[in-house]
Parts: sequence; structure tokens; C-alpha cells
Amino acid sequence: MKRLERGARKEMISLPQKDGTVKRFGRSAAKDAYLNAMIRLGAGEDAPEPHPLLAAARNSTEAWWRESVYASGADEAWTEPVEDLSE
Repeated sequence: MKRLERGARKEMISLPQKDGTVKRFGRSAAKDAYLNAMIRLGAGEDAPEPHPLLAAARNSTEAWWRESVYASGADEAWTEPVEDLSE
């Protein structure tokens, strides 16, 4: 049983949290979270809720996650409408 658990963990993304816990996500969650972050970008009030991986990245103790696009996508400033500079 332990061997199966270890094997399953290899297929997971683990994000250590500031409170000492670890958030785990399946590998496909990274793709879903990235898509969610891009949909949220500049969407204003129409922005969907951040994917749980985005919130976990923002709260991670690892700098790589905290400074990544994943963490930025959870930020409310990320959803502010982008000024139209086309004129």
C-alpha cells in the first residue's frame, strides 16, 4: 500500500504552505490553473474564481511558486480591466 501511495505522490504537484501543510494537485491541474489565470487576466467583474492551485501557489513557502504566474493569477489586481491603448 505504501508503495502505491509513493507512486501516486510522484504524479502529484506538491506546494508547501505557510501554515506547514502541503497542498497536492494532479499534474493536469497546472494546465487548468494556467488557463484559469489567463481567463482571469483583465476580466474585471466577469473573472472566474481563482483555481485552487493559484491560491496555493500564492501561499507557498517556495519562492518558485510564490513568484510564478500561478501566484500572480490569484491576485485581485490581475483581474483589473486593461486600459484600451489602441487609439
